[in-house]
Parts: sequence; C-alpha cells; structure tokens
Amino acid sequence: MKKIKLITAVLVFFAAFNLTSCDNEPIDPAIDLNNGGNTGGGGTSSGDYWPAALNNQWVFNLNGVQQDPLKMVSINAINGNTYYTFNHQTGTGGTGTATSATLRLRKTNGDYYIKVEDIVTPAQAGMPGSTTTGSETILLKDYLAVGGTWTSSYNQTTTYTDPSFPVITLNFVIEASIMEKNISLTVNGAVYTDVIKVKYVQNVTSFGQTSSSINYYWFSKNVGPIKITNEFGTDTYNQELVSYILN
Repeated sequence: MKKIKLITAVLVFFAAFNLTSCDNEPIDPAIDLNNGGNTGGGGTSSGDYWPAALNNQWVFNLNGVQQDPLKMVSINAINGNTYYTFNHQTGTGGTGTATSATLRLRKTNGDYYIKVEDIVTPAQAGMPGSTTTGSETILLKDYLAVGGTWTSSYNQTTTYTDPSFPVITLNFVIEASIMEKNISLTVNGAVYTDVIKVKYVQNVTSFGQTSSSINYYWFSKNVGPIKITNEFGTDTYNQELVSYILN
C-alpha cells in the first residue's frame, strides 16, 4: 500500500517535497482576471480562505522540519477555468524512486478545488517508469455550516513503461465535512482567527482491499491553509504554517 500512500501525500502535503521552479508562463494570455475566470457551482462564499495571486507563498514545517516555500508561480486557463499553479512538486515514493507532479488551485463561489496533474515517475531502482493519472477534488466549501458535508470519487490508473507490468487501478471515495467555523487557532506562536476546520477522509480500494487516511485542514480567512494533519495507519504527519507572503 506504499504506492497509495505516496499518491495521497501529493494531495495532502503541499510542502512535503523538494520544490523546484516551474516552466509555465506566469499568466496565460487567455485569462481575464477581472471576472475571476471560473463559472458555475458553489454557493455564496463566506470569504477568501486561500488568497490566490501570482507569487503568493506559504512556508510550512513538517513534523518540526521547515520546508521550502509553496509558491504560486503561474496562472493558467484549462478547460475554461482559471488555475493558480504552484511550483513543481517532486518527491520520493515507497520504493525509493523519484516522482513529480503539478499541483493547481481554482476557486468557484466558495468551492476550492485542488487539481493534481498526471504523476510521472522515471525508471529507477530496478523499477520501470510509470504514469499515474491525475485528479481534481474539492478541498473546501467555505459557505457550508458546521456539519455540512460533500463527497466525491474518481478512478486513478498507473501504467508502466514495461508492458509486462499490469495496469493498477485505484478507486478513491472521499468524504469531507466542516467540523468547526469561526474559531481561533494558535500555530507556531501566531494567533489566526476566522478559521475553518475540515475533515477529509480518503478511502482507496485496489485489488479488493480498502485503505483509509484521515486528513484535517485548518484554513484562516485571508491567509490560507495554516495547519494540516494526516493520519495513515500508525503514521501521523503535521504541517504547520511558519510564514506567508500575499500579493
């Protein structure tokens, strides 16, 4: 199940990887930022819980170890929607092989979507290269009251460059809920107000077996994510905001 853990980590741990520069153009010329670039869905937003602008950045620690900045490096038009793209994500999988992914954020009427592009892993350590299909899920609905819920599901496939390796298909079912709203939370000595706490449960099924991870997110109004906790089996990871820059 280490492969499953890696894939969920790409979504959960924004700063848990070594970050490198992104080759995208800073702003796609097809985007009209005056109208937000996104239409449909959502409700009446209660505020901005993840400010999006070119060069906004957040620095987290992961279990006490400070990570490199998570930075918005480009604004892109994809299928008629506007996405804020973070600096390229790279990391190490359970087999010790390096992997990479592109992470994007879009917001529509209080719905906050995280889009993970296809994850490409080169051939290393005796394993063939592979491509894992990406996904897009709603991470936050800021207009819901405490107890409000939403669900989503998608299939994810991993295809190897060596055809003798079978295609692996994972089925994700996500159950999310608003646990708290308008609370205060102290993170690394800083007090954040107007905080929303989200519980995000991922159930992943493959070869007839299901594993689950429980993720908690705290978002502060006009700041963004300030704390993230992931529980996977006996492992617990904590990310806490150290500093941020908004433009």
